[in-house]
Amino acid sequence: MAGRRLLLIRHAKSDYPLGVADHDRPLNARGARDAPAVGRWLADHVAPSVGTRVCLSGAERVQQTWTLAAGELGEEWSAVPVVTDDRVYEASPGTLRQVILDQLRVEGAEPTTVVLVGHSPGLPQLVAELGRPSAIRADALEKFPTSAVAVLETRLPWTQAAEGPATFDVSSFAIPRG
Repeated sequence: MAGRRLLLIRHAKSDYPLGVADHDRPLNARGARDAPAVGRWLADHVAPSVGTRVCLSGAERVQQTWTLAAGELGEEWSAVPVVTDDRVYEASPGTLRQVILDQLRVEGAEPTTVVLVGHSPGLPQLVAELGRPSAIRADALEKFPTSAVAVLETRLPWTQAAEGPATFDVSSFAIPRG
């Protein structure tokens, strides 16, 4: 049985313009520098696998983060489908687990890698629920700042792994900066 990989990426640093709703906040200058660094980190450390899927929050800062990060990814990432799921915005860990499972129902090969680009506190809470205790998991739980990337891996089937608790190894945690 092939392993499964879950990548959790928090959006890059956002701005707080007056009169702009939270959902519509863009990246600030630092975020615009850091988001491509996320893409370079992914290009150097994570190759897409059969059926890889990327799922984004609909928030402007997440959309901009992925666009800038994707610009740094190699050609092998160009065929990876990217979907926006508004449930990822302000999602609880339970909602995020449901989003993962819904990605399995998309036509085509069952993904071996699911990428979620979203927000705190949902992403670090998901690491807390699904990740087995380790030093890397502890680093991710200490602080999951903007542009952070956590890579979780398991050999369990998705339906079992997504239910948790502690069904994934947290194999990497990085905070790429531009």
